[in-house]
Amino acid sequence: MSKKAQRILIVDDDQDNLSNLADILTELGYVADTAPTGEDAIAKFQSGGTRECIYDLCLLDFKMPGIDGVELYQRIRKQHPQLRAIMITAYAGEDGVQRAIAAGAWQVLSKPVDVPALLHAIECAIA
Repeated sequence: MSKKAQRILIVDDDQDNLSNLADILTELGYVADTAPTGEDAIAKFQSGGTRECIYDLCLLDFKMPGIDGVELYQRIRKQHPQLRAIMITAYAGEDGVQRAIAAGAWQVLSKPVDVPALLHAIECAIA
């Protein structure tokens, strides 16, 4: 019996980062879904209904126009409190890291992302 593929939502306003991460995760057997804005990510959750979370993990860019990664995760967790998120940021200053952790982020990684470290964090987060 095969294991169900893990579904990961990647949210980043940088299209290159979004595409690269999605390609890497897809090649490794994950089901990678993408959203270029926090608003688009919220719409994806709403289209999946409210009973069961359609994702196993979120990779969220910290700083985006409109809804930033922290606010996005706070909104998502209201309906899906069990969902873990890894925050990825070029703004890894003390305030940013503290905001992400206070919002419940499972881990905060710096950009440019160290892919092996990210893959290890993903494996640990969804284990």
